[in-house]
Amino acid sequence: MNILYNIFIEFVDKIFLPILSIFSKKISRFVELRKDLLQEIDKDLDRKKKYIWLHAASLGEYELAIPLIKEIKKTFDNDIILTFFSESGFELNDRIAQVSKTYFLPIDSNDNAKKLVKLFNPRFAIFIKSEIWPNYINELKKGNIKFYLVNYVYEKYNSRIFRRILKKYTKIFTQDINSERQLKKMSVNNALYIGNLKFNRAIIQKKEKYNNKKLTNYLGDDICIIFGSTWEKDEEIIFDYIKQEIDKNVKYIIAPHEVSKKNINRIRSKLFNKVNLLSENKYNVQNNILLVDSVGVLKYLYSFSDISYVGGGFKKKGLHNILEPCVYGKPVIFGVNFKFSNEAKGLVNLKGGFSIQNSKQLKNIVNELLLNTNKLKEIEIINSKFINENIASINGIIKSMQNE
Repeated sequence: MNILYNIFIEFVDKIFLPILSIFSKKISRFVELRKDLLQEIDKDLDRKKKYIWLHAASLGEYELAIPLIKEIKKTFDNDIILTFFSESGFELNDRIAQVSKTYFLPIDSNDNAKKLVKLFNPRFAIFIKSEIWPNYINELKKGNIKFYLVNYVYEKYNSRIFRRILKKYTKIFTQDINSERQLKKMSVNNALYIGNLKFNRAIIQKKEKYNNKKLTNYLGDDICIIFGSTWEKDEEIIFDYIKQEIDKNVKYIIAPHEVSKKNINRIRSKLFNKVNLLSENKYNVQNNILLVDSVGVLKYLYSFSDISYVGGGFKKKGLHNILEPCVYGKPVIFGVNFKFSNEAKGLVNLKGGFSIQNSKQLKNIVNELLLNTNKLKEIEIINSKFINENIASINGIIKSMQNE
């Protein structure tokens, strides 16, 4: 597998991406951002220091890793290097103070892996969720450096394909008990169920302060329904629902996954430009739709909602983080594709979350909830209990890292 994998990676790095970058601005940017990256890292790092390396694919993985990063910094006196594969990791301007350095992760070629691991020379390395990069793993193993996979979920095909690589990790901390069992059936005996860091992150999020008097005044005593992390398929259903249910005593907040100017303008035109933008200095109270045009605030906006809708549930594995509204005890609605989300499955079973296929179902569920205050109170208890009972044992992770 290593030979075939390296042939494939070299082809992608040296031939496929450079050719594709001619036709795609996104790919061109991907290539450009990694140009001379290793040389820049070499100049930037203090070679006298011993770092801890944490890698997250994107902004979402970084967010769930925040509780762990904070505890690591309390326990170990090393600076923390954070790497991202996706550019979304750099969309958030205010990163937590515990992270000292942030870089893109170079392509997982044999040569890049050797150079980067040598530059970082980490005390130990942590990979979040499904970040399995064979060459980086092999180099860490060769250097007798401990490395961990945190918040991992067993997937039948991927886990089997990478079984030999998974066995090399010092420890794999799984987010559910089934993942530990399935991995051990495959003789991946370094797996340990520890819980889901998403729940820990949600609790921290709830404690963080977000003051926005302008928004509070705009919402007043009106009912607030938030549609978060939406994609076009979500928006088709949402727009259809809003046009049917327009009510001056209800405020709708729409936070699209993509906040580019082009996408914001597209959504505004679909709503006949009768919207306020979160970034505006003054809101028109006659417009009961507020469009979020910035990144990083949605998780706090959910605290204002009476009912929340989370987008991505019409993509195969695209459902976004339902715990962000759930932590406030809000009913959570999402699309039909949620079987890959343990949190969504759990919430549906408890009747604190609801899956919909179309705008008619969305309307029925929202109206049923708004007309039944007792039901809303029941859901608040259900969802709060759901959060508290599923937090990960970060102390267990830290102790394992100390004792390995």
